[in-house]
Amino acid sequence: MDLHGKTVLDMGCGTGILAILSAQKGAKDICAIDIDEWSYNNSLENIKLNVVKDVRVQLGDKQLIENRFYNIIYANINKNILTADIPVYAANIHQGGKLLLSGFYKEDFDDINEIAIASGLKLTNQREKNNWLMLSYLKIN
Repeated sequence: MDLHGKTVLDMGCGTGILAILSAQKGAKDICAIDIDEWSYNNSLENIKLNVVKDVRVQLGDKQLIENRFYNIIYANINKNILTADIPVYAANIHQGGKLLLSGFYKEDFDDINEIAIASGLKLTNQREKNNWLMLSYLKIN
């Protein structure tokens, strides 16, 4: 995936690895958010260790992204949070942007996909490993 010049949100950033990789791949204006204070602090530390720029780390949830728009949103979070937050993510992706979801089981596909489609997203790819799923969506509406 071409990240050069893209705006990126790493939601549920954990260690910040996806934000760091995005910066290394040329993304700009990268935001990494997590509700967990340890993850927030660990992301700050890892960003400093990897000497990347253009990454902003925030402690909080979906309310922090209102009225901010991204080309790519990564969300590695559990099913319950994803099903509640997908409409917010979809509303904050530029037309033609991507939403990549992971952190849930294969059995959760129908619930997540139904909400994603209702939010104006089109499934473009899915991968499964050891009963865990990764779904890639394109913003079409």
